Amino acid sequence: MKSYFNPAFILRFCIAIAYIILGIVLMALPMQLALLKGTTKILFAVLLMAYGLFRLYRAFHALKESE
Repeated sequence: MKSYFNPAFILRFCIAIAYIILGIVLMALPMQLALLKGTTKILFAVLLMAYGLFRLYRAFHALKESE
């Protein structure tokens, strides 16, 4: 349980969660951004969330390998 308090794990975890939250916020925004319109905005939000999930997986995988 102590390994969850490893600063490297905490940083990786927070960044992964930030990507996921950023994707959710981008998808939920009612306004259209200048560069992101319609389908592009949705695809970019899904890509951000997928990358966040990938980073979350890698953070837990690195934690498991370090034990």
